[in-house]
Amino acid sequence: MKKTLVAIAMAALLASCSQQKLAVSELPKPVVKSFELAYPEIAMAKWSKDKHRGKTIYAVAWKKVGKRSEAEFDERGNFIREQ
Repeated sequence: MKKTLVAIAMAALLASCSQQKLAVSELPKPVVKSFELAYPEIAMAKWSKDKHRGKTIYAVAWKKVGKRSEAEFDERGNFIREQ
């Protein structure tokens, strides 16, 4: 029973994650501008779009000196967090 509940929970989690890879040209201009102002030294980054609690979130990931980092912005370009 416990394994079944875990499997159902994992399936629901995966279904709720609608992460979509994006090119920079597909991003809202405020998101690109905020990223460039916050991280001017980052030239190569991977973008994705996700929904979280009904809101669109733009996540960007990059590597610098072998360390992976990630930041998130809302659709207006407001910084949410960095990991």
